[in-house]
Order: sequence, then structure tokens, then C-alpha cells
Amino acid sequence: MTVPSPGSGYRLLSIPLYLFWILHALKHGIKHGLPRYLSMRMFGLEGGSTERIWVHASSVGEVRAVTPLVKALMQRGESILFTSFTATGYQAIRHNFSDSVCSTIIPFDQCWHCRRFFRQHKIKLGLVMETELWPELLYQARRHDIELLLVNARLSPKSLNAGKFIRALLSTSLSYFEKILTRSAKDHDAFTSLGVSENRITIVGNLKSHSETSHHQSRIIERDYVILASSHSGEEQQFLAARPKELSHYLLVLAPRHPDRGTEIQAQIKRLGMTCSVRSKAQSITQETEVYLADTLGELKLLMAHARVVIMGGSFDTTGGHNLIEPANLGRAIITGPSDSNIAEDIKMLGPGQGVLQVENMAGCWAAIVELLDHPQRADALGGEAQSRLAQQPDIIQQYLAAISTQL
Repeated sequence: MTVPSPGSGYRLLSIPLYLFWILHALKHGIKHGLPRYLSMRMFGLEGGSTERIWVHASSVGEVRAVTPLVKALMQRGESILFTSFTATGYQAIRHNFSDSVCSTIIPFDQCWHCRRFFRQHKIKLGLVMETELWPELLYQARRHDIELLLVNARLSPKSLNAGKFIRALLSTSLSYFEKILTRSAKDHDAFTSLGVSENRITIVGNLKSHSETSHHQSRIIERDYVILASSHSGEEQQFLAARPKELSHYLLVLAPRHPDRGTEIQAQIKRLGMTCSVRSKAQSITQETEVYLADTLGELKLLMAHARVVIMGGSFDTTGGHNLIEPANLGRAIITGPSDSNIAEDIKMLGPGQGVLQVENMAGCWAAIVELLDHPQRADALGGEAQSRLAQQPDIIQQYLAAISTQL
């Protein structure tokens, strides 16, 4: 089959972008404590002669979502090349898998870097998570006879409403995929609107709806607390500033989506006149501590497991919300905000007002928190309903394995 190139327009644009990409990589690597980030994007690393399935996930959230699928593939005897775009995504891969997978950062989206990447690794199938559409990288994969599947596929409203050039580039990038495994009928329709043929799209379900069996885990925090999880810039300040006076004694835990924002968040807490302990500094929690900043990776599940209420971030700005499945699997009472473009299906599945509370703003969030803390049986019922509904869902990992197996 003839593989269409990304086009002269994109390749010409990538030339002036190249310097920007280098500067971004240098800054990004330093900011996130990964000084090798630039060299990994420029030169990659040798993968040896082992034939692998290539799995790519952009950042921490996508890495978390696809990790159970990666583990299932490994249990079937597959060797994995696991890549990320962000430094924090790569660090999450290393934290979860250490040396049990080959891991690296994707190259710059220039033909010579991408050709080098596919010469360094022996790949039998590529699985690209959600909407990571790097035109040159995907094109070079097809030039090296690697079949590609887009998994947990979705398109944001921003992509669908983009200009003619971007839509054309998206359409070309999507043509490189043998199959597009989507989350829902809504996602299916989004892809057909970009000209993807029906026979290349399969509705499989949302990987983020997978729930792993939860085991009892020891507490990090001995006091009762509520947690704002996976929060973005601005959400922490909104949350803390709206705290009602009657809960001034209650411990608030902040677990930001990007822990490297810790210094910024500490400054906000100080300006609000609140006492704070910081996890990364191993500072202890006393009865006087008002805020605990959990600025670490890999501990969110443990922190949510013992929270009285879990407030999911990314839903009080324009992000569109974050994964509700983890706290639901833990049986926690969940509150999410009005921004829900990423989690609308999860809210529907868990039951609005039954397994999850969706509020209109931060004032509504605190009103719900007060209600749940005053009536713990209500919080227990909310968490129990979410957990029960989740247990009734089909095994999404087995469905994806079945879809992937046809290409192996």
C-alpha cells in the first residue's frame, strides 16, 4: 500500500519549529529533573534485536490508563517498548516497570530523527494511546512496515473545530492507522467526521474504566482528610480560598497533577495564611497542619484510598476532568466539577448524584463536602454505589486484548 507523506506544508513548518523543540526539550528536561530528556529526543537509545510491541502514551494520565493493558500483554509473553512524550510520563513508566520494559522518549518529529528511532528498535506492532498524532513519526512507522492501532481513541472538540490545515493534517495522520479502537459511539462519530471509514473503527470501550482489585494498604496520613486529586494550576487556590470557616480544623490534602508545581502551590498556601507540610520534604503532619502537599509521584491511589472525600481536579478549569475510575474502585465518595468533556461517559456510568456528585463551582463543591462529612453514611453510600456499578462493567482489558490479537 502507498503511504501518503505528512505533506510539504508540515515538513516546511517543522524546520523553524525544530529550534523551538530543542529549547522546549532542554527546558522541559531541566524542569522535571530529567537532564537526559533532550538527548533521548535527539538520539534515542538502542533497543537491541528483541522484537517488541511499541506502546506510546503522551503523559502521566495516559501512562496510567494504558499500564494494565501493557501488563496484560507482558503476561502473554510480549516484550514491550514503552514511550512517552513528557518527562513525567517517562518517569511514571520507570516507576511502574523499572527495567521490565524498554522505555524512552519519542524523537523529534523530523524525518531523520524518526528514521533513526525505527532503525534502533525492532517493532512488530504499534499501539498509540488516545490522540498522540505526530505525523512524521507515524509516517516513518508505516514506511518501516509497522502496523499501527490507535487505542482508547478520542478527538477533542478543539481538534474537531480546528482550521483546514490542522484538520487535513489530522486526516493524514489518522490514515496511518490500520484500526482505530474508540471509547464510545460519540468518539466513533468524531472520527467518521474526519473521513475515517467505518470499517477501520471499532468501539471497544474506555481503558480508563478498567478497575484493578484493591487491597488494603497502610495509611500515609493518620488524620481524617479530604483530597483534591490531579489538580491543575489555579484549582488549588480556588479550593483552599473557598474553605468554610467551620472546616478550618480539617486536614486538606493536595495532590497536583504535576508535582513539580510544588513551589508555586506552597507560595499560594503561604499567601492564604495556612499552615502546610510537604510530602517531598518528609515534613510531619501535626494537629495544627491545615494543608498537606503530596508533591510526589506514584502515591495517589494510596492517598485516595483513605480519604473521606475525593475531589477530582481538572474539572474546575477547562481541562475536561480526570479519571473517576480509581476512586470509584476504592469505594470513595467522589466530587467532580463542571468541566467534563473527558469524563462524561464515566459520570453517566457511575450515576450522577448516585455514584458521583457533579457540582457547578467550587462553592458547590464545598457545600457537598460539608454535607458528606456531616453525614458519613451518605458518603459511604455514594462510594459503595460507584464501586458496585464499576464491578458490573465488562472486562475492558480482555476486550482490547481480543482486538489487538487480530493484528499479531
